[in-house]
Amino acid sequence: MSKPSNGNGKRTLKSRGFTLAELLVVVAAVGTFAAILMPAIQAAREDARRQTCADNFRKIMLALHGYADVYQWRLPAGSCYFMGFNQNKGTVRCPVNGAMPFLTPFLNKAALYQEFQEWARKADKDPALTNGYGAPWDLAEENRQWFAQKIPELLCPADSNNGGITPETGSSCTNVYYCAGDGMWTFARRPDQEKNERSNIGPRAFWQREVWRNMTDVVDGVSNTVALSEGVVPVTRGASLLAEGGVAAFEPYDGEARPKLCLDNALEADGKTVKNPCKNLWRGRIWSNGRAADAWFTCTLPPNSASCVAGRFDSNEWGSFAPSSYHPGGVNAGWVDGSVRFVPDTIDVGDLSKPQVTGGPSPYGVWGALGSINGAEPTFFDDPVFD
Repeated sequence: MSKPSNGNGKRTLKSRGFTLAELLVVVAAVGTFAAILMPAIQAAREDARRQTCADNFRKIMLALHGYADVYQWRLPAGSCYFMGFNQNKGTVRCPVNGAMPFLTPFLNKAALYQEFQEWARKADKDPALTNGYGAPWDLAEENRQWFAQKIPELLCPADSNNGGITPETGSSCTNVYYCAGDGMWTFARRPDQEKNERSNIGPRAFWQREVWRNMTDVVDGVSNTVALSEGVVPVTRGASLLAEGGVAAFEPYDGEARPKLCLDNALEADGKTVKNPCKNLWRGRIWSNGRAADAWFTCTLPPNSASCVAGRFDSNEWGSFAPSSYHPGGVNAGWVDGSVRFVPDTIDVGDLSKPQVTGGPSPYGVWGALGSINGAEPTFFDDPVFD
């Protein structure tokens, strides 16, 4: 039997297409390969995001050491007044300024720091510029400049909520929080203001209100003490889910200040939903903020666990705040010696049913020991990823 001709006397072969069964096999094979590769791709992307975040922390820690070198080992205060660079309180009522504005010259942001100083001097002469409150974000709309600038080192790429400007304040966001030590009640007062002996925990923390520490204050060792860690930017100020940055408005103080009270009462039975979300906080939403409940974390509960703030807005300067991130399994943290390590959610937290202490070893295990600067319990925490 002869082959068909194309009309020119030349014989051709009839083309044969794929059958439906063959196409389905190919599609199934592609789907299988994609299912195998996708987790690996996602893991690689997360590793890259976590590494970028860790690199940002390294830059911030270098900036902190640069500041200490220039100012003879003296460090910026954890929170101070808007005119805090000259310790002039003026007429303002609350120390809302954090340490980060003072580190901006060491993050190649000298021009931003000059703007900060300029507005501070104006506010010193004219308290009306800050409504008498001392918060830079209370400045008139046309004056919103320096605190609206994004600081890339303060933003973790794993957090999709940190890219915008807070509409209520005109400020950019931050994922970097200050360590308030291993206590929860209270870290919002100066040593001369705290009269309750049980509550006088500020001297144990690396950061403290209106206290300009020295590196030599860290007697447990700079390689054994946490200075900074991560915090997600809540989706809204009153986020109702823990994964979205929600914080419970729960009074976690029973005269003893036991972190387990927060752990047992902050969340619904599903372990995800916040029982009574606080709507009055600015956590992560104002990068220059230094108010304790808005910008600090405590080593009283493990990373990515529940957080609690005192229930009333006028007493929201204290609580138990766990660091948090969108990295699976833990958070990045910067040590006082300048190193950066990944702290797992499973870090030892000791006995959370015990009350906080004002001296001696921390009752909250390795995590609590790393939060105190002078608890006489040096604890080196080793992490194989970022050492």
